[in-house]
Amino acid sequence: MMEIIKNIVSKVAEVIDLIGVVILIFGFSKILFKYLQTEFKNILHTPIRLLQKIRCELGIYILLALDFLIASDIIHTITDLSQEQLIELSVMILLRIAIGFFLGREVNEIESKNPEHGN
Repeated sequence: MMEIIKNIVSKVAEVIDLIGVVILIFGFSKILFKYLQTEFKNILHTPIRLLQKIRCELGIYILLALDFLIASDIIHTITDLSQEQLIELSVMILLRIAIGFFLGREVNEIESKNPEHGN
């Protein structure tokens, strides 16, 4: 019975991983399209404010994907609790949290400098 529960939890974690990756790919694709559209519309002049807005939007997708990946990592820990994997997971989660923190801070900074683009 415990093995069945472990397998179910592992599959749930894999689905959450996949959702995080899909969010990242979707966000990247959407932002790449916006970026290329912006660059080609303004081929002679680089619109810094628009590029900052695009960076901000990409950052939001990255943060959302990181949240899913961290949740998945935590669930993976439940299914396999060896000390080495727990340490590895802890380091990975700390790195993702640090990336998320600094990226979130940068997004907030960009938004505060450009209040007109609050979607």
